[in-house]
Amino acid sequence: MDYPKVKVCLDTSEDNLIDELYTPCLKWAERFDRGVGYFTTGWLTYNVAGLSDFASRGGKMRLITSPILSTEDTDAIIGAENQDGSAFLRLEAALLENVEILKQEMEADIINTFSWMLYDGIIDMRFAIPCEKLEEGDFHDKFGIFYKGNDALSFSGSINDSKHGFQNYESIKVFKTWAGTQEYVDADTARFEKIWNRKDRNLKMFTIPQAVKNKIFELRSPDRPYSLPAGSSKWVHQDIAVKTFLEKEHGILAMATGTGKTVTAMKIINKLFDSGEIRRVVITMYGNDLLDQWAIQIRENYKNKQINYHYASQKMMKDFVMHPDDSILILSRDARNLSKLLDLFDRLPGDYRNDTLFVFDEVHGAGSNTFVENLSGRLSPYRYRLGLSATPEREYDEAGNDFLLNEIGEVIFEFTLQDAIQKGILCEFNYIPLPYVLSDEEKLKKRKIIAAFNAKKESGEPVDEKDMFTQLALVNKTAVNKLEEFESLISQRPELLQKCIIFVQTMEYGAKLQEILVRYSDKYHTYYADDEKINLENFAAGKIDCLLTCKKVSEGIDISSVTNIILFSSDRSRLVTTQRIGRALRLDKNNPEKKATVVDFVIEDSEENDNNADADRAEWLTDLSQTRRCEHEK
Repeated sequence: MDYPKVKVCLDTSEDNLIDELYTPCLKWAERFDRGVGYFTTGWLTYNVAGLSDFASRGGKMRLITSPILSTEDTDAIIGAENQDGSAFLRLEAALLENVEILKQEMEADIINTFSWMLYDGIIDMRFAIPCEKLEEGDFHDKFGIFYKGNDALSFSGSINDSKHGFQNYESIKVFKTWAGTQEYVDADTARFEKIWNRKDRNLKMFTIPQAVKNKIFELRSPDRPYSLPAGSSKWVHQDIAVKTFLEKEHGILAMATGTGKTVTAMKIINKLFDSGEIRRVVITMYGNDLLDQWAIQIRENYKNKQINYHYASQKMMKDFVMHPDDSILILSRDARNLSKLLDLFDRLPGDYRNDTLFVFDEVHGAGSNTFVENLSGRLSPYRYRLGLSATPEREYDEAGNDFLLNEIGEVIFEFTLQDAIQKGILCEFNYIPLPYVLSDEEKLKKRKIIAAFNAKKESGEPVDEKDMFTQLALVNKTAVNKLEEFESLISQRPELLQKCIIFVQTMEYGAKLQEILVRYSDKYHTYYADDEKINLENFAAGKIDCLLTCKKVSEGIDISSVTNIILFSSDRSRLVTTQRIGRALRLDKNNPEKKATVVDFVIEDSEENDNNADADRAEWLTDLSQTRRCEHEK
């Protein structure tokens, strides 16, 4: 190992701390933790070369420091209750003033470097404010740790990270794991982790508010002042999507499952709120699980906004309308709900059509017949309409697609499953197509469906070919011979039932499948209705190996440990299939080498493969399963 050559004691009179400590350590280290009483971007002036190298290698810096606060602000923050949000808002207001000071006093290129590093996540900041027995004091500690692999170098002393700090007489002591001072490094490491993780009861810890981050981000120039390592830009698609929407003001972001639709939407919300372009947000989707997930995300990220909920037992639409400014409404997607809300907006004074953002998650669902019938022409007058979906097109539904186009907008940005796998955002997967044949009874049933359709058509009755294909597909989805093929596979590969979701068409078919499952697993359960939500929670927690369901976990649910998907019920539509296989493609931090498996059923008799649905899906999934992560993303 090529360790940095640093003396055990340095002082500002005899030594150059930049050349002899920071630069060699930043060029060596993978991570840098710093606790310091006072920090300004002036420190970056001295360390820009070392930090550029640090950033280009994917280095990460965690910084604990004191905010610049008045005595009045400090007293108010210490006295505030943690849960009421007032301390956070007071800190946010003070830090926004700090940003204005930075703009006036610091050199533009140094501010630019700091802004980009915060934006790229190279620097993560938390603020420490003493409380309890230290209430009258300041966070005045000054220490740091550089890490590389299992080795570390720590230092402690009196110097602050400011220009003035380097001009005072200051000294520091240095400890190295490879030089017999492991216990001192361990002590510094343990102390930093204790403070960072809010385990010191005499310090109140705050993360940097999003509004402050956004204000700092605005100080960036168009070009990053350092290079990033290959693969570190894998999330850049989110920024492109944000930029595209802000230019277009309405439209659909077609982003594959697991690529950050919610994060992207919140970035858009932040931009529009911070610029004053909007005064309120309406976020709408279907399904209490997904609504709950949004509610958690919004509560965590918008503590300074009034948040209202109108779904399940919560009915807060009137509260939202009574106090519509600086507010967010999380709304169950129901044409009647939206129609009622638009009626209220129409009667209220104000510029609602220009300063409201509508967010439609899983936007394909907003093309239903009830939306088309009740909301045509009612959404398009609003300036900001954002649609989110992995697969926004509604197959076999021209009217629904036209509604989405006219009322929400066209697809303005696309990031596909293939893009996500190549970028390393989603994992690779194996595809197992299991052949099956229909029974004689099932073949007869399909012939009767076709005969009935033709008879109606010949008699002049109105018919819809889509209805016929739906009925024929139902026969395939509930084919009894699939069960035999499934048991043959599972008897040879029982591990496929681990961390597995099985999709069936009906509860009745699921009951037949359970007769097989019970022979191979005692840790499976069904998830068909809201009253079985505990089963989803137990599955997410690893208490259940296998979950048997119809459609409930198709959209929006993030359980990264899911590894195997078994599709007894498959659609020709890529919309449903994409949602379902996407449950298994999310990366799992506890299983970095994860590779998913998708088991599908493909009918052998081409004459019974209505409209070539199985063959088309098998070809698509076979091709997609051959997608590999690009070498530079590994």
